[in-house]
Amino acid sequence: MTKILPLSLLTAAILAPSAFANEEVNPLEVSAEAGVLITTGNTESSSFFGNITVIQNLEEWKNTYTFDILKKDNEIVNAAGQKETETTDDRFTISAQGDYKLGPKSALFVFGSYTNDEFGAYEKYTTVAAGYSFRALEKDNMHLDINVGPGYTKAETQAGETEDGFVGRASGAYNWKISKSATFIQNVSLEYADFNTRTITETALKATLTDMMKMKVSYKTITNSDVAPGLDKTDTETAVTLVVNF
Repeated sequence: MTKILPLSLLTAAILAPSAFANEEVNPLEVSAEAGVLITTGNTESSSFFGNITVIQNLEEWKNTYTFDILKKDNEIVNAAGQKETETTDDRFTISAQGDYKLGPKSALFVFGSYTNDEFGAYEKYTTVAAGYSFRALEKDNMHLDINVGPGYTKAETQAGETEDGFVGRASGAYNWKISKSATFIQNVSLEYADFNTRTITETALKATLTDMMKMKVSYKTITNSDVAPGLDKTDTETAVTLVVNF
């Protein structure tokens, strides 16, 4: 599959929702996203992707909480000729960010995330960071938000080895409303530590189906610069999901 490249102006940026959205602000915004694929017959497999995002808009703070999960199971035939289920992907991520508003286009932020990935280059990955957020670009139909700041990260490999230390974190969230019913999204996060550089990108297109429901087509990459021998540096996900806003 042809890789979808992130926008060059976002190469050093974060995977985080916009802190300065143009849309009308609601006190509490909740969106749930889900995609399921099940095959039966000669080959049986199942895949599930889910995401929940909660945004709390206060007078001085904007708080964003996210949870996403990916799970894939495949039916295989073992050495004894018997069918059994094998899990090939099992990952979840929890993150939270609080933005203290300095003005209409700037804020101080505190960020934290935890990832548990049973089949990734790192089984556990924790990051906390704080810094400055600002709107770098704003037009009638598009905007770009940037977050930059230092922090601390701790990671555990599949072999049980643990590394930790200072991390420099930067992120960008680009949103382009192509038409009344279509929106292009490009999110990028970069975490630089002495032992590893972790980059996450998401390229997506959302199409409005109803006032509450959207369809989303997305391509996501997770790249680690330092991995154990025999492991790929980049994991990719291509998904078609339904998004419901409450």
